[in-house]
Amino acid sequence: FFIINKPSSLITMVPKEPPESKFTQHAQPKHAVVMVLGDLGRSPRMQYHALSLLEHGHYVTLIGYAGEDLISPLQKASAPLDSASNNDDQSSKASSSYQGNFHVLRMKPYQPPRTNILHRLFYYPLRLASLLFCVIHTLWVQLHQVPHTKTPVDVMLVQNPPSVPT
Repeated sequence: FFIINKPSSLITMVPKEPPESKFTQHAQPKHAVVMVLGDLGRSPRMQYHALSLLEHGHYVTLIGYAGEDLISPLQKASAPLDSASNNDDQSSKASSSYQGNFHVLRMKPYQPPRTNILHRLFYYPLRLASLLFCVIHTLWVQLHQVPHTKTPVDVMLVQNPPSVPT
């Protein structure tokens, strides 16, 4: 697909502009679920994935265990709009643009005690059953309460600990 220009004696080939496709136009934002099967605060890589998706204008739901705090840009993005508008720095203005696009769902799985022999014997099966219950409850109950779930989930990123086989 070339057009030949022939000014005087020079022949040059100029590439023809490709027709606009649906990929070059701005698409609607997608809904990404970023799930960590562990403490959210101890998984900065997944937090930065969520932040990158937010910066590209997508809806993001971050799911993981309750525990450590999130990285500061995500803390500001998940904070209520009133507290984000009190600061005048550029990061709070950027994070206020994420309002409504970012939600955090925290899971708190059952931690069986290891006190007697019976609890120690069934510790791992109970822990696995608790994890499965938390994941199912979060995906089918809590996720439907997030405001942007009118947009179906398009992408799901999951990080599992090394102790849980894939």
